[in-house]
Amino acid sequence: MNAFSDREITKVLNAMIGPTDAEGDSAVDAVRLDSLRTLIDVTNWCLDGLLYATKTRHRQEASMREIGETAFSALLEIKQWIQEVEEEEEQYGRP
Repeated sequence: MNAFSDREITKVLNAMIGPTDAEGDSAVDAVRLDSLRTLIDVTNWCLDGLLYATKTRHRQEASMREIGETAFSALLEIKQWIQEVEEEEEQYGRP
């Protein structure tokens, strides 16, 4: 059992990482850029965890297969989301 719920973990990460959106003030934005780099590192760690979990999706044991399939499904959802973001960017651009 997890020591924290997903909601609690999200709150902790949000507090620890901090905001990542640019403000237009160089001093503030330098801190935000560091926070963004931290967010990227955490995201990569999460993606690595999902990728590692997919290794069991072809196992015979139902519980192992379920974990692998769940992780693989999550990666496919992330892929779809990224494709939608790319399409929106191409269609509308960003000022």
